[in-house]
Amino acid sequence: MKPVHYLFIAIALGITCLLYFGGQTVQPQAGQDHDHDHEHSPATAATGQPMMAPAVPAARFDSLLAVAKKKLPPQIQSELMEQEGSITRGAVLEQQVKAYETMGRIWQKQKRLGIAGYYFAKSGILEKSEKKLNFAAHLQTEALREEQNANVRQWMAEQAIAAYHAALDLNPDNDTTKIDLAGIYIEATGETMKGVEQLLSVVRKNPKHIRANVILGRMAVESGQLDKAIERGNTVLSVDKHNLEAHLFLGEAYKRNGEAEQAKKIFNDAKKILNNPDFDKDIDEYMKTF
Repeated sequence: MKPVHYLFIAIALGITCLLYFGGQTVQPQAGQDHDHDHEHSPATAATGQPMMAPAVPAARFDSLLAVAKKKLPPQIQSELMEQEGSITRGAVLEQQVKAYETMGRIWQKQKRLGIAGYYFAKSGILEKSEKKLNFAAHLQTEALREEQNANVRQWMAEQAIAAYHAALDLNPDNDTTKIDLAGIYIEATGETMKGVEQLLSVVRKNPKHIRANVILGRMAVESGQLDKAIERGNTVLSVDKHNLEAHLFLGEAYKRNGEAEQAKKIFNDAKKILNNPDFDKDIDEYMKTF
């Protein structure tokens, strides 16, 4: 039988992965356009203009780029040099946008998503493309999954944060971007309150926002704010009665709050949603410990 905390930790980790790192990265198309209650609005540059560069030392990227280039086939190195040359020769804005995007695509094909994201962000900033900036941040988030070097992970997180903020400067009302930004703060930098502030800005505008309430509800369980977790879980289920994540954190909140029968009801409902024998067995074993 699995100890109580082991099962819930596994559940929580699974939710975390689904929320922050489980989505597919979608290529931008031409012409397309987290419970500790404190509110936070998207940051902007001191000038009031969109953030024009990721907040990382350029030398760090130059070093990363130089090492990565050495591992590329000569033909790919030549293609990159051609694009770099077109920028340094004083190309017009449209040509610069295209050159940065082309370099992003080249690095993406080479599966160097962090570097690809860097160039997509530069292209998106010049083009003022919210879509491209979000795509650049998603690439950095995906790259974070595999990167082991702490310094590079920090660089990737900073790149993603800068790109998300630049996208929010262009469209402050994009709730998906705010939630994705919150995920980076919470999971990649440990700046939990900054992430929570982003999430709360979403639910204050839309109290029944499912994804934001799920994340905040799970965090409320983890921090022992059980009343808030129960409130958020029931809010989600009032909109989506089949939401598995809400069932899992809500059942755990009831269990920790001493409401064992209600917890069992919620967990049994979760079994019906997932309809997986292995999951059913784990939940049944867990409920025997109540």
